[in-house]
Amino acid sequence: MDDTTTRRGFLAAGGAVAVALAGCSGGNSTDPDAIDDGDRPALGPESAPVTVTVFEDFSCPHCRQFNDQMKPAIERQYVDSGDVRYLHADFPIPVDETWSYAVGSAARAVFEEAGNDAFWEYVPAIYDHQGSYSLDVIGSVAGEIAGVGSAARSAAENDSYRETLDADRSLGERWGVSGTPSVFVGEEQVELDSIGSAIESRL
Repeated sequence: MDDTTTRRGFLAAGGAVAVALAGCSGGNSTDPDAIDDGDRPALGPESAPVTVTVFEDFSCPHCRQFNDQMKPAIERQYVDSGDVRYLHADFPIPVDETWSYAVGSAARAVFEEAGNDAFWEYVPAIYDHQGSYSLDVIGSVAGEIAGVGSAARSAAENDSYRETLDADRSLGERWGVSGTPSVFVGEEQVELDSIGSAIESRL
């Protein structure tokens, strides 16, 4: 199977998954400005020709589904090949007043304390506990993955990264984010079933 066929398969699968992802609502709209990826979780080379930015809320069930079903395909088809720089951005709506910020803060603590790779391991692991979040769960998962359970638990309990999360939310609002997950290819917000075609058009 050649690369073009494989990518077409991703486009078709993405469309099927996107039908089920209605998104969690919130936010408003203004003009976009550039994103700084110098100090945020990222996958793929800085020199990649296309940047994909995804705004998420860790309490949003659609974000969990996106991470389970669509992100791995984007990573496999475009990040691993060096075509895409994939950036994480927080957009606490919040879906859940307590856990949207708490889990987001914990994830940022994992990123700061244990590094980029640990963050990307933590994300799907903590999403697996969505609906049953607790400080014990947050600390336990961070401890198992990165050995920073105490730091993650403390960050969650104290909303230590609220300022960072709110800065991302403000950026998202300027970009016109109105729900999560929201995906931008370059500076263009795209529908979930158009991610692949939007990337392909820039390669």
